[in-house]
Amino acid sequence: MKRRLSLRKDVGGARYSPAVRVSTDGLLEISGLAAWNEHGQEVFAGDLLKQTTYVLDTLMEPILREAGGGFDSVARLSVFTTEIEGWPSVWDQIKSRFGKPPAVSVVAIEGLVGESGMVELEISASTESLNASSDNPREVRMTSHESSSDGAVAVLPKELEDRDWKLHAAAFLMQRGDLVFLSGLGPVDEKGQTVGQGDAGAQTRQILKVMDTILREAGGSIHDVVRLRVFATDMKNRPQINAERMKTFKEPRAVSTFIQVSGLEDPDWLVALEATAYIPKRST
Repeated sequence: MKRRLSLRKDVGGARYSPAVRVSTDGLLEISGLAAWNEHGQEVFAGDLLKQTTYVLDTLMEPILREAGGGFDSVARLSVFTTEIEGWPSVWDQIKSRFGKPPAVSVVAIEGLVGESGMVELEISASTESLNASSDNPREVRMTSHESSSDGAVAVLPKELEDRDWKLHAAAFLMQRGDLVFLSGLGPVDEKGQTVGQGDAGAQTRQILKVMDTILREAGGSIHDVVRLRVFATDMKNRPQINAERMKTFKEPRAVSTFIQVSGLEDPDWLVALEATAYIPKRST
C-alpha cells in the first residue's frame, strides 16, 4: 500500500509530498517515457504541457490500469525536462490527476532523445489492489509475460503493444523480494582508472561488467535489473551505448530513462549508469 509519511509542515515545501512509503510487493516501476506516438514520431513540439499530458494520459495511464492501479497509486514522479522554468505552471494544471500529490523530483537536463522532446517522465507506483486479500490477488491480465508467485512481471497493455519495446520494457511489477539500489557507475577498472577513453561502447561495456559483479555479490545478476538510468554527455553516442545494452540484457529489458547531461564525475567519462535490481524471494 501507499502511505505518505507524516513530517513537519516546513519539511520539503508544500508543492509535493516530501516522502511516500510503499511496499515492494505490488511496486510498479514504469520506464521513462516521452511524447512519441505509435509511429515513432515526436508529437507536440514546443509545448511542454501537451507533451506532459500525452505521456501521462496516453502512455502512463494504460500501464497503471493494466497493473491494477491509477494516478492515485503513484508514489513517485520523476521529471526530466529541458524547460524547467515552465514546469511549475504545468504541474498546476496536471496535479489534480494524482489526488494527493506524490513525491516528485524535477531535474533540468541538456537534452532528450529526438529533436523536439521537452520532458520525460518516470513513475513508481504502489498497486494497492494487488496487495488486497482475495482468492486470486494477482488476477491481472498481462499481455507481455506470464505472471508467477515470484519475481518481477513485465507489464504491457494491449493499446501499447504496437510500439517498440525492444530496448526496454514498458513497466515491471514487483512481487515478494528485495530491491538493490546501485550507485551511479562510471567506466573505471579496479584501480579507479577510466576504461575506453573516447569510446562510449567500451565504457558502457565496462560499466555493465562491474554492475554484474556487484549484483552477483548481492545474490543476483545483471539480469535482475528492473530500472536503468543512462546519463550520457552527448546523444550522438546513444547508438554505441544502446548496442551494448541490447547485447547484455535479456528481454524483457529493464525500464529505462536516457538523458543527456552537461557533465559527469570524470571529464573522460562519456556515460554513467544507475540501476535498481530486484532479487525475488523464492517460494518454498
